[in-house]
Amino acid sequence: MMQQHVLILTRNILSEEGLIRQLHYLNYEVLCSSDLLQVLQMGKGSPMFSYFQAVILSETLSNSEVEKILPVLHTFPIAILRNSEVYPVKEQTEWQDQGIHGWVSKNGTIETLREAIAEALQTVYEQRMASSQILAFPVGDSESERSLVKTVWNSFSKTEKKVFEQLLQAKNDGVLSRKEICDYLWREGETPSNMSQLSCLINKIKRKFERAGIKDEIVVTLWGRGYKLNEEFRERWLGEEQALLGFPPQLATN
Repeated sequence: MMQQHVLILTRNILSEEGLIRQLHYLNYEVLCSSDLLQVLQMGKGSPMFSYFQAVILSETLSNSEVEKILPVLHTFPIAILRNSEVYPVKEQTEWQDQGIHGWVSKNGTIETLREAIAEALQTVYEQRMASSQILAFPVGDSESERSLVKTVWNSFSKTEKKVFEQLLQAKNDGVLSRKEICDYLWREGETPSNMSQLSCLINKIKRKFERAGIKDEIVVTLWGRGYKLNEEFRERWLGEEQALLGFPPQLATN
């Protein structure tokens, strides 16, 4: 089996010694770095990140620092885990929406660390496999854009379409809470399991648009509130172009 490599991004290398020992025990090759953290904070990537299968974000990083570097890390096929104390389920789903694939704890056992990394790696693999089914089209004139969005729409699963339809039909400021979507999708409503499933659905929708070549964030996550569609996208595709896209009639606006 090929050696796997884990990157730890931290502000204090000495504070990661226990985690490094556990990772070595599990036969991971580990690099612990604060220099690469600074590279990410400048909004830059590095070919070096492609060398790693997983990155662990230290608890020495603030939430705002993590939010800032996640978009750059997402440009690489890498599993992203957060080293932190256990978050409430609601906060975990919000971080999952931002692209965190798993959680580890310095107080955790080797077994929980092993399984957390394995699950995160599997999540990234499944996302890549799902995204590989989408053909990338050049975005230019309106006709090609319509073709592009229709292709993404047709790639959605039945449940993904339901979520997207609800976001298209959202009233007032266009924001739907997690509870509202869970209540619509599942009889039991907003349970921890359903919240986790919803987070996965939102991420799949986002990734399909990204892989299709649409760089703008189509589904926006609003902390503590829920989700909404990009305003420009919603205005453009809920209007007259909707019929050309072949969206269901019930999505038409009044």
